[in-house]
Amino acid sequence: MKKLPAFKSDENFFEFLENHDTADYWDEFEDVKNVTVKRPKKTPITIRLYPYVIAKTKEMASQYGMPYQSLIAQWLAERLSFEKQKRPSV
Repeated sequence: MKKLPAFKSDENFFEFLENHDTADYWDEFEDVKNVTVKRPKKTPITIRLYPYVIAKTKEMASQYGMPYQSLIAQWLAERLSFEKQKRPSV
């Protein structure tokens, strides 16, 4: 089993969890009883989208069994991660 690296911040830990399979680190988590993970606070926004975009997004979110707002947030996060890897200075 692999050893978990030291994390400088919660954000670094969350980023690690998004990009790694925790099964590789099972020994590190085995003795943990109750863990409370503080997620970063979300800020509500208003965005104007075409009705067909909303309809298709709702349809896809339904297939995934999740709210469409969560799917949009996931897509944005994935794109940001992609852009960060593509252009690390951003």
